[in-house]
Amino acid sequence: MANNKKRIAYLALAVLMCVSGCGGSTANENADHKEEGNMDTKKLLTEDELIRLSGISEDQYRDVDLEQFIKDFEITEDDIETLNISLLLEEYSDTEPEDVSELLRGEITERTSDFTEGVTAVAFLENTNTDNECVYYDLEKGTRYRASYAYLFSDLSQAEPETYAEGQQLVDELEEQGVFSWSSQSSEEPVVDGQYMVLAVEYDDGTVFRVSADGILSQLLPDSYAAVRDMLLD
Repeated sequence: MANNKKRIAYLALAVLMCVSGCGGSTANENADHKEEGNMDTKKLLTEDELIRLSGISEDQYRDVDLEQFIKDFEITEDDIETLNISLLLEEYSDTEPEDVSELLRGEITERTSDFTEGVTAVAFLENTNTDNECVYYDLEKGTRYRASYAYLFSDLSQAEPETYAEGQQLVDELEEQGVFSWSSQSSEEPVVDGQYMVLAVEYDDGTVFRVSADGILSQLLPDSYAAVRDMLLD
């Protein structure tokens, strides 16, 4: 259990480094070093601090290795206000996570036509100056998940699902903004405080449309990107 959960907690780092279609290896190496430096300086909570600050009860953590739990999710005092500790504990101890991260990384079967037909899910991740925005639309279930941390995609239960019934309208808007003609881009030169994004659309036949950018997004993507971003995160 601990090894599996540790893999989940650190999947965010894999997402950041393994976005398909992006070049710019120097920029990625710089981001990797920066991430490692941030991890080294984090002061994780102790078990007693987690219990006191989050207000969780003994019944909630009785079956959980709290020390490992804190390490897996890298929980600091700043995270107490942003993470749903009670929900994380429940999912940590009881069930396997609903993992949709393959949409954003790894091998895919590329969608080449009929981009608005048979859509089952839409995933979007953006990082600018170390701030994350993440959203996942499950169009089959009519739900949406949104969070500000990239490992949302490795465990959707970390965000409360919202009812979402405008799935086809969302897909039609993506087409109207020309998204399905976008191509992945990456800065050729190293970028200080680089940015990245990935947008993936999954279909009922297993194919995926995916586009990503790594560098200064405003320089790499069409002007319509700002409108698309706002629409997805609205």
